[in-house]
Amino acid sequence: MDNLKKILLVKTKVIKNDLGDILRVLKKSHLPKHWNFKEVYFSKINFNKIKAWKMHKKMHLNLFVPFGRVKFVFYCKNKKKNKEIILSDNKYFRLNVPPKIWFGFKGLNKPYSLVLNVANFYSNESEVARISLNCIDYDWNK
Repeated sequence: MDNLKKILLVKTKVIKNDLGDILRVLKKSHLPKHWNFKEVYFSKINFNKIKAWKMHKKMHLNLFVPFGRVKFVFYCKNKKKNKEIILSDNKYFRLNVPPKIWFGFKGLNKPYSLVLNVANFYSNESEVARISLNCIDYDWNK
């Protein structure tokens, strides 16, 4: 099965304000009734740096880019194909990623970008699998 089809890109509300826009993250009604978030965190990614590859075994990710621009790449091992999504503060969406999908991301904004994750599972090293950058054949410069 192609897990990449389970990745959802959801339009998220931006409330325009002359003093600075308000970027909505989530409302409880945006998530399934049985789903509760356990952890919210930011990941800072420097310009042209890559954080890859990892796969969460249980965690569902809800990713946002409130500052900067980030390229996300998702990999389906059994199909040997990729899915690319670029998010930014100008292309503000919620990226919902189910568990068991290999992914990485690259910072496209100087000096850095921020990725926000609202997760349904607490982060811990036993919950995530990691492999080195060169284990998946992908050209990050394209």
